[in-house]
Amino acid sequence: MREDKGQNRPVIEWLRRVDPARAFLWSEDRVWTYGETLAEVGARLTERSRVITPSLSVESVFDVVAGMAGGGATVIGPQLDPTIGTADATLVVFTSGTTGPPRGVRLTEANLRAASAASAAHLGHDTEDNWLLAMPLHHVGGLSIVVRQIFSGGSVTLLPEFDPATFTRAMRGRVSMVSVVPTMLRRVIGLGPFHDLRAVLVGGGPIPDGLLEEAEATGLPVLPTYGMTETFGQVATLKPGSIVERKSHPLPGIRLRIEPDGRIAIRGEQVSPGYVGQPDRADPWLVTSDLGTLDADGALRVLGRADTVIVTGGENVDPARVEEVIRGHAGVDEVVVVGVPDEEWGEVLVAVYSGGAPVTELRDWVTARLPGFMVPKRWAVADEIPRTAIGKPDRAASLALGLDADD
Repeated sequence: MREDKGQNRPVIEWLRRVDPARAFLWSEDRVWTYGETLAEVGARLTERSRVITPSLSVESVFDVVAGMAGGGATVIGPQLDPTIGTADATLVVFTSGTTGPPRGVRLTEANLRAASAASAAHLGHDTEDNWLLAMPLHHVGGLSIVVRQIFSGGSVTLLPEFDPATFTRAMRGRVSMVSVVPTMLRRVIGLGPFHDLRAVLVGGGPIPDGLLEEAEATGLPVLPTYGMTETFGQVATLKPGSIVERKSHPLPGIRLRIEPDGRIAIRGEQVSPGYVGQPDRADPWLVTSDLGTLDADGALRVLGRADTVIVTGGENVDPARVEEVIRGHAGVDEVVVVGVPDEEWGEVLVAVYSGGAPVTELRDWVTARLPGFMVPKRWAVADEIPRTAIGKPDRAASLALGLDADD
């Protein structure tokens, strides 16, 4: 615990800008106005933890906002001693750990402000918009919703978990803005109708072929989006009203470029200065591990991750491309392709999938559509694909399943 010494608190000023009678947080039990939120946050300033392990709860929302308002760094998650190397951070948020150990990302108040302003300018959300929150608060997918809405003066509808039926009912109510990962989107398609939604942001992982088109056909205004912990969420999102396709437009204040090796590089005020325990990044460009292309209009298409490339028999294989083909089979629900060590090939491809398709049928399916070196040599059937807390495929856990796969 630490004493509040009256530091400048921009987040408090954000709250004070809004009519105190305006609703900020809707839960299943009641509604908190901006005035009541300000009081709840103020009561937490003098006695608050520097480490928060939040849940999807009203208490956690207020704790997180108080952490941002209290000065110094607040760590979201239990992994770190907050006195070590947090520099000028307002928040320390950990990466999802999809392909390696989570890293603590230092996010300054200027990063949070820039990310919120860019989102509002790009999407046009304001005081009249209500954003549905059912994404974990210990990742930027959920955190950014709270911060954006405080910044814009809008409101949040909070659900304690993602349940397709409850989520869908909320989407038919006061909600106008929604954030989902592809798995969540898949589970609400067909549960409409949806009439008053302005935007459904889809990100956090590869989007299967046909999913956006299927969602749009049911009345969902889907916008593919790209971002990461290091940028406090979205840096490129399809512009509202555009034809739905698998690309995204840079937000205001964001510059993108493609490195010679195909990786996406990002520059802008919302980019974190660095990681916990490390000095600030000397280069203003953040070079990511994501592969992509930019079209003539500057729109981004994400192709996969450089750090998941599998080298088998001297050939480089992007698992996302193989996964895309396998998902095209009607008997496959979900799939993750990983590489496991092999004495002869260096690595071999293993497909871990859920669904009723027989292995022999899937092998023939892929063989007819991809070069031979891209056909998985081993296959493992799972009841469901392991996922991280934010809903992304957990490649480390899938690799463990792949090690036991049959040839």
